[in-house]
Amino acid sequence: MYPWQWNPAVGEASIAHLRSGAEVDRKVHRDGIVCLAGGRYQVGFGLAGRTITLRLDGHLMHAIADDALMGTWPCPVPADRLGQIHGARTATSPLPPPPLPAGAIRAQRKVHASGRFMINGQFIKLGPRHAGKIVTVVIEDTHYRILHGEDELAVRPRKSRGPITRLYVKGMGTQKDRQGSPDDKPSRKS
Repeated sequence: MYPWQWNPAVGEASIAHLRSGAEVDRKVHRDGIVCLAGGRYQVGFGLAGRTITLRLDGHLMHAIADDALMGTWPCPVPADRLGQIHGARTATSPLPPPPLPAGAIRAQRKVHASGRFMINGQFIKLGPRHAGKIVTVVIEDTHYRILHGEDELAVRPRKSRGPITRLYVKGMGTQKDRQGSPDDKPSRKS
């Protein structure tokens, strides 16, 4: 018998404690997914590579990282199966507060000559007066906040909740020239 399988000899009392709230630690894969009770669940790309605590309260699943509540979803595991989850323990502390809003995840984009850029498969139109600017996109739960320096240019609704895998813009005209010191000479072309 495996430790995560229910053992009738343990008794119903220990399972009842887990039904009132269980916690389990899981590592978030690079695509923002955790594996729990045989299923794969999206918790967010911003948590990729980290170990988080999942609090299962019967009808809700909460993700906790750095003593902050990172997200809440419907619980994928029925209360009577909480005792079968590998590594489950009784939840002893109250839920922490959510993290400070506005901008745990930021991405950079270069505005095209048409005044548009794309993030997460969604086109955002700012207008041609912003063409060529590198903007910072603050990724929030339901919308994108677009900044240029400290100026807020726009707020747009977020249509896709999928992971954002490209955070920094790359390409011609986006990287500064990197020369070690003013005395360094560029290499000669042959």
